[in-house]
Parts: sequence; C-alpha cells; structure tokens
Amino acid sequence: MLATLVALSATATLAACSSSAPGGASGPEGEADLAPVSLSLDWNSYVAYHAPFVLAQENGIWAEHGLSVQHTMPGGSGDALLEVGTAKTDLAWADLSTSVASMLQDVPVTAVAKVQDRNASGLTVLEGTKLDSAEDVKGMRIGSTPGGSDSTLIGAFLRANNISENDVQIVSLPANGKFAALMTGEVDAISGQVYYYISNAAGQGATAEGMSYSDLGLDVLDHGFVAGNDFLEREPETITSFLAAYREALALTIADPAAACAVLSGKSEGALLQADCEAQLDGWLPLVGDPSEPGWGESTEAEWASTVAILTEFGGADGERETATMFTNEVLPND
Repeated sequence: MLATLVALSATATLAACSSSAPGGASGPEGEADLAPVSLSLDWNSYVAYHAPFVLAQENGIWAEHGLSVQHTMPGGSGDALLEVGTAKTDLAWADLSTSVASMLQDVPVTAVAKVQDRNASGLTVLEGTKLDSAEDVKGMRIGSTPGGSDSTLIGAFLRANNISENDVQIVSLPANGKFAALMTGEVDAISGQVYYYISNAAGQGATAEGMSYSDLGLDVLDHGFVAGNDFLEREPETITSFLAAYREALALTIADPAAACAVLSGKSEGALLQADCEAQLDGWLPLVGDPSEPGWGESTEAEWASTVAILTEFGGADGERETATMFTNEVLPND
C-alpha cells in the first residue's frame, strides 16, 4: 500500500503542477468544488513533523481529495485544542494526552486518528548536566510552555515521582524560546519532545541528552487528530478525506524525508533549515504508525484508559467523560 500511496502522491504532484491556482484547484470554479477545512497546528512556527501538511498543500494532495485546507498556528497543543473546541477551526493536530485533559473538562472534541505510537515528550539537558533518574531533576530550572503538551506532562511527572514543585523551578517560556534558554543557561532542562531538542543541539555543535516521560513511567498517548464534535457529526466524510490525504502525504514524507524537508524549509522561509528538519524527522518518523498498515490511525480503549488513569492520578486532570467517547475509529480511511 505504501507504494500505492506514493504513486498517488506523484499523481497529485502532477495535478498541482498543471493547475494555475494554489492547492491544485483550477481557479475560482475549482475552489468552489472543494470542501473547506480549517486546521489548528500545535506550534507558532513550522517544525519537521509539519512536513506532511505542507506537502499536501504544495503538491495538491488536499485538492486531489476534494479539500481546501487552511491552517492556523496558535502555539501549543492546548492552544490548538482551544481553537477547535470553540469551533474556530474544524480539526487540530495535537498531543492526545493534552486532549484527554481537555475532554475531561467537557471541551467538545473527539480524537479521530492516532498518528504517533509512542510519546516523545520528556526532559532534555545539555551534556554535563546529570539526568540519569527522576531524582536528578531536583534543584533544576525547567523550561515549560503554558498551553503546550509538555505543561500537562511535567506536572504529572513530578507528582508521579513524589517531587514537590518546590523542589524545582518551572520557568514559563514560549515553545520557540525553550531551546534558546537551554543553550544560554537560562534553564537547566527543558520539557518537550526530546528528539527535537537533541537534533537542534547537534545542529549548533552541542551535545544534548534526555529521558522521555515514557521511560520515566508516564506511558501516555501522543500526537494525532481531534475534531470538533459538531464538525464530526456534520462532516464525517470530509474528515475521512482529510485523513486519507494526510496519510498519503505522510507516506511521501517517509519515502523521501530530504525532499519533504526541502519543501518545508522553503515554506518556512528559512526559519527551519534543511539539515535541522532532516535530523528532526530522523527522530520523529520511527515513532509514527506505518501508513501502509491496514489499521493506520486506530486507537484502543485500553490505551486511552491508561492515559486517563495517569493524568487523573498524577496530572491533576478531572472530569466524568467516558473513555470510550473520547475517540472514534469510524472515520479513518481504512477498508
């Protein structure tokens, strides 16, 4: 199936190149035939795992699937969930553990696809700072992003390991400011996607290391897609088309990460360098579900129940929503 997906992507690329309008539509009439979808991403700037979204746009894959997709970049996963939960957007690319916390607070969203099989969040330090166990974080200044997925998990990590918040100093930083704070010594550690920060450090000639929260006992869900409940009820077929297009673009990213990064780097206007993008994808792609697998995107109630249990016991999450209602596999593009 992977070969088929890549072949379809190539077809979409040709279609996009032959079009005179963005997104593969042939002018206003073509745009009118496309179903509009608004999407919230989880950063305020492009990072490597946004490559499939940019490929889908630039190569006409959205349009090939009958869609016109526009995205916002409000900040972290919590910010993306706020947008979709208030119907500012239809879908969000977000950390699903953060989504659990929102759902328990009756935010009207439902997960429609799981993309990452393993959570990548954890703590990252520069070489020379000891981080062999949870006890080593005592006394550290830790950079974390309010509204980001890491802000949900850092508190859960501390409580799960009986570490008082008085034992550490949590420094609130924007997502694109944490790495700079680590490099300049403003903080001792940063909370977030470990592979991302290790690759950034290597790009600047430094050595970083980290431990994932999964390795530290917090095995929770990671990134996927959530939909506003009204949109899910109203447009299930549109969501299926969106997920099919994303799946195709993800397969294209896996098949040629360097080419995907070239497109993404260009779209970022140089803010994300080619080498940095490739290094980030080297860390991220092994964490995602294989888009050629028949059950791509599926969730199980057991993994959602486990995440709920961890976040309610250690993460301060609270609410009554039934676990089985937090996700659906019914709109996935699987036969």
